[in-house]
Amino acid sequence: MKHPLLLVTLITAIAPFAVAQNDSPAYSQCMQTAQTTLDMNNCNGAEIKRQDARLNSAYKKAKAALEPAQQAKLLDAQRLWIKYRDANCKLYYSLTGGTIDQLNGAGCVLDMTKARADELLKLIEPS
Repeated sequence: MKHPLLLVTLITAIAPFAVAQNDSPAYSQCMQTAQTTLDMNNCNGAEIKRQDARLNSAYKKAKAALEPAQQAKLLDAQRLWIKYRDANCKLYYSLTGGTIDQLNGAGCVLDMTKARADELLKLIEPS
């Protein structure tokens, strides 16, 4: 490749858009207008609810597409994933002892929930 720096710059420039592709328009708007930590926490809380609903829908679709034995494995995996997400994000809620911890913890829950919904949808999408 002749211009590796150009490629890295391009990837860096588009990475935030790739990460945020499943954010709702309401969340994006909320975060753009948020002026305080409390505002941002409220945006995160509302988006977590939306993404949790998306996760539940993806779970139901994935479960419906599987055989009974696979459904049981999915249920076990989902229960373990919830425990892992909660334990993992609990750390982020306590790292500094400051108000930023609420944003970091909620960000962790939000990111992991979006990623899990995407993962479950991939189970039923044709490859």
